[in-house]
Amino acid sequence: MPQDMISYVGRRIAYMALTIFLVISFNFLLFRVMPGDIENIVFGKGASNETKAELTHYYGLDRPLHEQYIIYLEQVFTGEFGKSLTVYKGSTVGSILSPFLLNTLILVGLGTIVSIWVGVILGRETAWKRGKIADRLGSSFFLVFYCMPTFLFALFMLTLFAKFVPGWPISGAYSDDYYELGAFEKIADRGYHTMVPLFALVIETIATFSIIARSSLIDVMTEEYMLTAVAKGLSGHDVLHKHAMPNAMLPVVTVVAMNVGWIVSGSIMIEAVFSYQGIGYLQYRAVMGYDYPLLQATFMLEAIAVIVANFIADIAILKMDPRVRI
Repeated sequence: MPQDMISYVGRRIAYMALTIFLVISFNFLLFRVMPGDIENIVFGKGASNETKAELTHYYGLDRPLHEQYIIYLEQVFTGEFGKSLTVYKGSTVGSILSPFLLNTLILVGLGTIVSIWVGVILGRETAWKRGKIADRLGSSFFLVFYCMPTFLFALFMLTLFAKFVPGWPISGAYSDDYYELGAFEKIADRGYHTMVPLFALVIETIATFSIIARSSLIDVMTEEYMLTAVAKGLSGHDVLHKHAMPNAMLPVVTVVAMNVGWIVSGSIMIEAVFSYQGIGYLQYRAVMGYDYPLLQATFMLEAIAVIVANFIADIAILKMDPRVRI
């Protein structure tokens, strides 16, 4: 690897580490300045003074702010993140997150991969056939679902399956007897429960990648080097795949990185509508229950995932576009 690339990667790693530390610190302060009486949230209005004193000490709320910050950093770097206040009262946040994170990675991870693949293909085809009937139909489809609220389409899918396919599971990530099933039965059970929210998620997110890919490719097709490639007598396939798409993918990579980073956060609307036990659903419950440690952990995971994904995108663009090195 050239020395200038090593230096660039080193600087990006340093910036990433600094950004993560600032996000962690802001995450601590954010929940200390939010409105709400934390005593009533944690202890309840009818709690005795003795109970309040005992639980205040248990949750570390009786310590100075700087000591709470040090404890918070220790919890973050050990992966515990403190204890849940209301949703899973007394349980460590680290033990709560694992199953919800797995469910989100299955749903949103698979949905993001499918959306990127299909969305880029559709954007490419509509841009290449710009002005034709396929472009007009495709662009209309993209705009409708890009503008449609996520929860609205999710509710439509929920109602549709509840009315016309009453036996299909449309709630939860798996059945109540999931842990009693065999390996193949578990896979089938997850598949049945994931299919409807996955379809709702994919249809909604395909539009974003299609619009970006189409706009980027149309811009590239107006460049002079594209006219030169056509003047050389290259076939349409070579012009599209060897000259247009590599350059059109640069802005798409940035959008992909953002969406890959958000995989960890899940899709709150989709998971809430279908009661799918992922990180988004857990975050929704934490907001409704004023569970600050649980919210701190989910927010921090989301932020770190986006920062790391953008770092990877920077390195990918560095490899794809020699102008960035200059």
